Parts: sequence; C-alpha cells; structure tokens
Amino acid sequence: MTTTPNIIVMNHPTREQLEKIYDVLDACFSVGRTFFQERLDLDTTYDPDTTWFVTVDGEIASNVQIFPLSIRVGQAILKTGAMGSVGTDPNYRGMGLAHKILHAQTTYMKETDYDISLLLASKHAFYEKAGWRLIPETAYAIEKPASFEQLSSDEIIPFEPRYLDDIRFIYEQFSQNRTYTVVRNETYWNDLMSWPEWKKADCLLLRRNEKIVAYGIIEKKDTEQVFLNELLYLKEAEDGVEALFHALCQLRPNAKQILAMLPEDHKLYSYYQEHQAQSIQINMAMWKMINLSSTFHKLQPEFEDRLNRSNFADQELHITLQCKEECVYLDYKQKQLSIADTSNPANAYTSVVVDERDLMSYIMFGDNEADTVKDRAEHANILQALFPKQQAVFYLTDKF
Repeated sequence: MTTTPNIIVMNHPTREQLEKIYDVLDACFSVGRTFFQERLDLDTTYDPDTTWFVTVDGEIASNVQIFPLSIRVGQAILKTGAMGSVGTDPNYRGMGLAHKILHAQTTYMKETDYDISLLLASKHAFYEKAGWRLIPETAYAIEKPASFEQLSSDEIIPFEPRYLDDIRFIYEQFSQNRTYTVVRNETYWNDLMSWPEWKKADCLLLRRNEKIVAYGIIEKKDTEQVFLNELLYLKEAEDGVEALFHALCQLRPNAKQILAMLPEDHKLYSYYQEHQAQSIQINMAMWKMINLSSTFHKLQPEFEDRLNRSNFADQELHITLQCKEECVYLDYKQKQLSIADTSNPANAYTSVVVDERDLMSYIMFGDNEADTVKDRAEHANILQALFPKQQAVFYLTDKF
C-alpha cells in the first residue's frame, strides 16, 4: 500500500537546514552551491523569513528565495519580492513542490506589505501557472565597435573600492525618478561588491579633471554575444559616454555583438540606432500584483502629478480600477487625487477593468497607445494620462 508523503511548506530555516538547501541548489545548477551561499551569507540585511522550502517526509526537497527589492515607479517606491534560487531535488520533481512554495510566498508577501513581485525566468509556462505574467522587454545589439579616440582631458580607469561613493552618486543622479530602477542604499552597494553577480562583470570609470563622471559595467563572458550591464553618467559627461563604451568593449576581445537594455533618453540609445542596432525581444521578466491597494496608495503622488500634467488637469475624474477581484477608487478633483478601497456614494464612477499583465506593463513601461486604442478606446485617454510612457530600465547588475 502506497502511503501519502508528508509535505510541509515552511520558512526561516535553521543553519543546518540552510546548508541542506544549498546542497539542493548545488544539485540543480551548474554555478554550484558557493554562488547561492555567498549571495545570502554576504547580504547584511538577509532575513531568514525570506527563505522558503518544502520538506517531504522530513527531507528538504525544494526551495524558493525572496530577495526584497525597492523598485522605483517615478517618484514612488514599491516593495518588490524578487523571486530566485528556485530549485527542486531531482528525486522529488513532478510533485508540484515549487508551486506550493510560491503559493505560500504570495500569501506571506501580502501579509508583510509587499506590493508587487518580479521573477526572472526562462520556464514561463511553469510560473504562469503560479500567477506570474511574462512581460517582454527589448534589448539592442550592435557589432562590437573598433577602438575610439577619447578626449584628451579624460581618463578611463578600472574601478577600485575607493571610488564607490562616486559611482553611488552617479547612480542616484541618473536613476532618480526612473521607473524600474532598484533603490541602492549604502548597505546594498557595500553588499553588492561581494555578491557573485558583481564578480561576473568588469567595471570601468571615466575620470575628467580628477572627477569620476561616468561608469560602465560589462559582463565577464568569453562569448560572441556580451551584455553591457549598465553604463551611467552625469549630464556633464555625455560627450565621454562613447569612449567609455568603446573601452568596455575592448575588454571582450572575442565578442562580436554587444547587447544592452537602453531607455530612449540614454546617450547610447542614439549611438546604437546610428549603428544599425538589431532589436532582440528578451522574454525574462515575469510580474505579479501582490497588493493592488498598497501599490496604488504608494503611487498616489506620482499619479496626481501625472494627471496635473495631462489634459484632465482641469477636470473631475472618478474611476473604479479593477484587476482580477480587487478594486481601487480614484477621485480627482481640483488637481488633487485621493485613492480609496471603497467608493464614495456621492460620486459616479467610470469603470476600468484591466488584466494583471496589462496593469503591470502599464506601471513599469507605460500604456501602449496602439493596444489601448484598439482594445479599450473608451478608456484610452484615462489610461494614457495615468500611465504615460516611461524611460524605464532594469540594470542587470541587480539580477538575483
């Protein structure tokens, strides 16, 4: 007679249990257990509550890690559960263990003030079943350029830890109010320098008149296609961006193509277009709305500013926005926006129903005008006012 296995989902492992989780991940991924162990052991803000696992008859069989990130949407900051280190012992696959963890983590995130969740994956159907939605992004690829003549007043030098405050400052200047960027406080930066992803890249700096004015990070791969993880600069250094880019490319002698995720306001975007950039769809980021109410309450100042700059600035709006079973109520009057979980009986509301995938895409990238006009013409102007196009970018340095 077959006995039903005793399956338990839990979090907050003991050190002994955590070591066994690393063993499971070691069996699942070629990068090895050290990669996963360093990411947690060298994170000074690590909270064991974010490590979730399943035991089957007392044996640790599967694991999913939540990496808490703060992600910007304009001036707002959303608490984001970044899901990673998903692994199941080969002996226990096919039992739905990872899905059980993801379900429990969704409940946990709702109870602990997370707003949204992000997952970077290639097995999209697997995570779609657990409620995450794929939103494709675009990378651009050009042939690796030849060497470039830099300005005589500029120096390009390797990164050293003593320059950390300089690149932190550049990052903050460039990323301020930029949607999809991760808030990197001092602790995050200090930890980042010791994490495995940082060791898998090279960083160069542009110094002008003894001041660091730009930096770039390129992945450390001996392949024909190489990703530029990020290249950020102060406004005064725009004319030095191409030289820094060329110097980074020269670090990869065997590369034939350099790929980059670039917002349209980046200096390199126009450079890529001038060099016949090829657009490549990146199917990696998957999103889930965790708490519609908390998300919209945090976005209130940003939405108010957007409406004040729109054609609705002098109008009165009352909108019911529904996503799945959840609703929020937006009341805009005399250039002030309030957001509530219940309607005001005195107001007549316009109902806008949005699919979760569409809503997450609107929040991160802005409304796609063509899709909106085609599918929801009656609400197109409202959606475009609330969700204008964003110069959004996720820097690959923040991969988890």
